[in-house]
Amino acid sequence: MGLGGVISNLLSLGAQLMPALGTQHRQIEKELKQLAKLLERIKVRLYDAEEREIWDRSVKLWLQELKEVAYDAEDALDEYRYDVLRAQVEADQIQVPDHMLNRIKEIRNEFDEIANDRVALQLSEGEAPRRSNTDLEIAPTSGIVVESDIIGRKREKEELIDRLCTEVCDGQIISVVTIVGIGGIGKTTLAQLVYNDKRVQKNFDKFGWLCVSEDFNVQRLTRELFECITSGSCNVANLNVLQENISKEIRGKKVFLVLDNVWNENRSHWELFRAPFMSALMVKILVTTRDKLVARIMQTLPTFNLGYLSEEESWQMFQHYAFGEAIQNTCSNLVDIGKQIMKKCGMLPLAIKLIASLLREGKEEESWNMILKSELWESDVRNEIFHPLQISYARLPAYLKPCFLYCSMFPRGYRYNVDDLVKLWISQGYLQTKKIGWDYAKQLWQRSLFEGEYGENFNFTLHDMVHELARSISGLEYNSIDGSMAPDFSEKLHHLYVGDGVKLVEPPPCPLGKFTNLRTLIVDNCAENFLRAFDFSEVQKLRVLQLESRFDDLELHFRSVNFKHLRHLSLNGGRFERLPEFICSLYNLQNLTLENCPYLKELPQSIDNLLNLEELLIIGCKELQVLHVSLCTLQKLLICESRKYH
Repeated sequence: MGLGGVISNLLSLGAQLMPALGTQHRQIEKELKQLAKLLERIKVRLYDAEEREIWDRSVKLWLQELKEVAYDAEDALDEYRYDVLRAQVEADQIQVPDHMLNRIKEIRNEFDEIANDRVALQLSEGEAPRRSNTDLEIAPTSGIVVESDIIGRKREKEELIDRLCTEVCDGQIISVVTIVGIGGIGKTTLAQLVYNDKRVQKNFDKFGWLCVSEDFNVQRLTRELFECITSGSCNVANLNVLQENISKEIRGKKVFLVLDNVWNENRSHWELFRAPFMSALMVKILVTTRDKLVARIMQTLPTFNLGYLSEEESWQMFQHYAFGEAIQNTCSNLVDIGKQIMKKCGMLPLAIKLIASLLREGKEEESWNMILKSELWESDVRNEIFHPLQISYARLPAYLKPCFLYCSMFPRGYRYNVDDLVKLWISQGYLQTKKIGWDYAKQLWQRSLFEGEYGENFNFTLHDMVHELARSISGLEYNSIDGSMAPDFSEKLHHLYVGDGVKLVEPPPCPLGKFTNLRTLIVDNCAENFLRAFDFSEVQKLRVLQLESRFDDLELHFRSVNFKHLRHLSLNGGRFERLPEFICSLYNLQNLTLENCPYLKELPQSIDNLLNLEELLIIGCKELQVLHVSLCTLQKLLICESRKYH
């Protein structure tokens, strides 16, 4: 469960506190040193434990217990760090709370008690295999057409293009082709190959690619479609107006759309979504889905069933990702082992890509044999693709695991921006700098866990099956809400994403108020009644708070909060005139973003109290005229940017 990252952050926190303790707090310093030694002993057992947790329930429970204690320890040390910073701002003497020494002792005893169980679990010492110093050169998996993507799919690609580029004889305006196949078979990749083909690009006037996923929200999809065909942003909320605008844009035009990963079985939703298409000269739609019923509801042309690769095609793909151009110089033993591993991947493109990308890191027979003989191939899971996916996760270095699992908080089909995601990773203590964060993202991309075209503006997605893997491992700790909200979440929930347009179906107080362990709360385009119902006074362990809403009064929502741990605060769409003074007591805050707050006129006088502020972004706040000169005194401030408009 990425416990290694939490423990590393604990050790880092302890090391930061040592110089601040001074001679008057020797006992706490002694306890912290003993805790550090114990944590180091636990760390050497983690690689074996995190590889076994996927199939050994007792090990998984052991790791969960350790992680909960680690979170408690992190909170305790972080509170003390906050007191150190407060004393620095107020030029006061550092006061150690009476309970701090006892709390650290209790935590050390809890760690010691749980750690002793490692003997009964027979956990061995060791570290994850280290990656080579040479950057891997692995082809991107989306957006760009590369040789590896076309392996085994040339015939299918040509057949689909022929269907799509042939005029419909019966006079139909809308033609729909559905690609149906199991997860990991390559439906999305095939759709990308067709979408990017020059013949398709030449044959149509307007294009759109929509990632649909489980929530077939007609309003959201219509807004995204408008943005695709106009290449601009859209703030229109009324569905009728949106559809009228789309109808005008495509009138008399040839339109090509891809609806990727559709699960909707409600015919009325589909009929409402396609209503504005009747003004077009011709609309061709390519749908990818695992569900044959979805295909029957949507299609007008025969279903395109996508099958497995042949053994020859599978080996060609495996070679590309495992050996690259070096296949000629590869020893025969590795080739033999590689062919055995390839067969275990079940001729599934995604499984082959993930395992071969993993093997490319090291060309030692021992490491390849370890993967070939891994117990995870025989683990008790119903989906055959999960075996190679689990191995791919299990072999991740400890520092990458929490970064990967953090992505499971977002809904399926979510498009991630690496720069934004790295800020969230830093806020959780997984790493220290953006440069390291980008390197971690690149490593996950090189292992084919992130899909996209790597570059300066790196946006990526997770394959459905990879997202399901992350969710299956992260368990109750990460979750997201889409649609009406009345779920029964566990108290183990630490990271929550609330989707676009969620409406509360229960009266205040919001049922989420009981979740005192939340460390991340991201609310995307919510109604203000969500904020009124949410009890922020009960979620004071937050490291990340990101709100997009037209709320008026910050003091009203946050009047009784004390966000000692907060690192990242983003407020988008607020209608307040000034930030309340309590913002200036967020001494741990590293990132502050104020976006599209049209009435914001001034920042608090004491904003220079934010000693750890590294980035201040003010975007689209047209009434804010001047930034405080006091910001210049912030030694850690690296980025201070004010843009009136997007």
